[in-house]
Amino acid sequence: MTHSTTLKATIVTAMFAPLPAFAMANDTTNVLMLAITLGGFSLFNLLLNGLFYFTGKYHRRNFAKMHTLIAIIPAVIALFVALIYFDTAGAISMNIGVIIVSVGLSLLPLQLNLSANKAPTKNSALIIAFAAILLLLCAYYITPIAVFAIACAHVALVSQADIKVKFISLATLAIAYSYLGYWAYKIIQLS
Repeated sequence: MTHSTTLKATIVTAMFAPLPAFAMANDTTNVLMLAITLGGFSLFNLLLNGLFYFTGKYHRRNFAKMHTLIAIIPAVIALFVALIYFDTAGAISMNIGVIIVSVGLSLLPLQLNLSANKAPTKNSALIIAFAAILLLLCAYYITPIAVFAIACAHVALVSQADIKVKFISLATLAIAYSYLGYWAYKIIQLS
């Protein structure tokens, strides 16, 4: 290979290799918004994975499958958004990368199910209900976190017949649903 051929190959490679960098030209805000939203969801989903694993909820394979199916929904929605709304190859490739990572993290409950040895204890539902309260307190500052509080409260509600856990779960559900409803009302009112 001559020196000029090597230089041409390097220039062509440099132009096509960093396609995600070209996403910053036109779609910067949209790319970052999708990445931050999906990344935030994946972070809180990881917290729920740890909570459910250590409380023994992944001992049942059906629970792990259901959690995986629910967790993969935002990644599928993000895939459709990326394919429909982004025009440049850089923006699409960058978002596909974020979506692939999110799908991988969403499939984690199936892997955790394989190593889940301990069954839920009698305090598992109470721990999950308290986690729902903590997430609800966080939702005071970042409202979409209320979705995770709702998920924890529903899991705690169906897990235990204890009146204390049921009361905590129902109270959390009532507050979180009303809080999300008020937030949606304000968003609709502003638009």
